[in-house]
Amino acid sequence: MIEWLEHIDQELLLLINGWHSPLFDFICWNLSKAISLVPFYVITLYFLIKDYSLKKSLMLLGFMIVTLSITDIVSTQVFKEGVKRYRPSHHMTIGPKIHLYEECPGEFYRGGQYGFFSSHAANLAGFICFIYPWFIEKRRYWNYMLLGIGILVCYSRMYLGVHYPSDILAGILFGALVGWGMRVISRKLVSV
Repeated sequence: MIEWLEHIDQELLLLINGWHSPLFDFICWNLSKAISLVPFYVITLYFLIKDYSLKKSLMLLGFMIVTLSITDIVSTQVFKEGVKRYRPSHHMTIGPKIHLYEECPGEFYRGGQYGFFSSHAANLAGFICFIYPWFIEKRRYWNYMLLGIGILVCYSRMYLGVHYPSDILAGILFGALVGWGMRVISRKLVSV
């Protein structure tokens, strides 16, 4: 059963990674950069300050930072280093079959050695699940925008060949759990 699931995981990754083109390489590479998400975080903070008092906005910002810290630290320090599952780009059998992004002539992006589970997916899912209720009435469109960006970033990680679909799914589930937990705590401490 495990072998069958691993086979499906690899085949799905190869399918996603196989739809490559120079344009998609460029888009997915840039979507995967952490700096690309900064404008979305800044706009989110701007909306919080505009919709709520400065005190509430800063408290929510603190909760967002804690959420992202938990998802990032646990995904990298606990899971990646604990599970030690090779990324597809570092896997002996599947690695040679993957199209990798060429950062500069002769240098290909492979990510770190281990990939379970995706920090990008965990961080974004945590952020989105935390922030969702604060914008449900006033900024519903912004929730949809963040969800769309989250989906594209998760897709880009598979497209670039550095995460299996199961890495993404596990990251989303973990991040959503942390984001939901922080949301429950924040709702008790920060009244709307």
